[in-house]
Amino acid sequence: MKTRKRVLAALALLAGLAVQGSSAKDFMLADVHPPGHLMIQVEERMAGRLTEVSKGAMHIQLRHSGQMGSEGEAWEKVKAGTLDMARVNLAQLAKDMPAVKLLSLPYLFRSREHMWRVLGGDFGKRIRKEAEQSGAVVLTYYDSGTRSFYSNKHSIRSLADFKGLRIRVQDSPVYKDLISQLGATPVVLPYDKVSDAFQSGEIDAAENNTPSYVSSGHYKFARYYSLDEHSSVPEVLVVSKKTWASLSEAEHKALEQAAADSSDFMRKLWADSEQQSLAKAKKEGSVVVEKNQIAMAGIEGYAVKLYSKYITDSADLETVLAILRVK
Repeated sequence: MKTRKRVLAALALLAGLAVQGSSAKDFMLADVHPPGHLMIQVEERMAGRLTEVSKGAMHIQLRHSGQMGSEGEAWEKVKAGTLDMARVNLAQLAKDMPAVKLLSLPYLFRSREHMWRVLGGDFGKRIRKEAEQSGAVVLTYYDSGTRSFYSNKHSIRSLADFKGLRIRVQDSPVYKDLISQLGATPVVLPYDKVSDAFQSGEIDAAENNTPSYVSSGHYKFARYYSLDEHSSVPEVLVVSKKTWASLSEAEHKALEQAAADSSDFMRKLWADSEQQSLAKAKKEGSVVVEKNQIAMAGIEGYAVKLYSKYITDSADLETVLAILRVK
């Protein structure tokens, strides 16, 4: 009888350890976007996929609408290990990761496909290494489109069309210099003030991706949209190095699988959103100029003069040249 009790006790202990070892892990993921936004839809899909591939052992709690602060604040928390994951624009990492600063150079990527190939190669490895040195692990990238110019004066088809325009830009040294180099006047304004600035005559033009051009209502004030695609900086999903270190290899693979799936899903959603936005803009009277209708050589020639100002050492120069050489 005593032997049987000892066996039962041992089995009970093993069962308890098994439950403890397989207890669900919850991860907090921060984003500034509101419910319904494309990015939130993608993260919700990732959460469901992670639960599926981990057989219920891993879950994501999504904190949307800036509940965990701005993108910059969320990044700081991830680095410090007080937040598991965050989705931020890659540009937010520039102060900690020198490689990211190069991505803001205008006309660096010939196409979206070129950008993905660069991120999947040696440059992407450099970004991952610098992220780890800062305290984070890059899980995946998300498409956020390309930024192009739109104006209420005329279509931009050549360098001459920039002359005299007052163009709203973000508070970025690179893009303030770019606008000046192209012969226009940069006007730094918050994003939520752009519509008013068009109506008051404070600005003649601005720049953004296609879905934002339409969802913001800017197409109502600036009907000439020229797809020059001067900037393409993706979103990035990062996980705290502290959180990553606490996971097993199998849990690493589950997270990576769910993240990769969500990235593919985002590319499809974004492509659909771009098509729908362009169709709506055209239907409402916008004049859309395709990239092959723009004299890009003259524009890019002036823009790349900025490279010598912002590429400060031979290593960065070689990196940019390597990016440009990627097929």
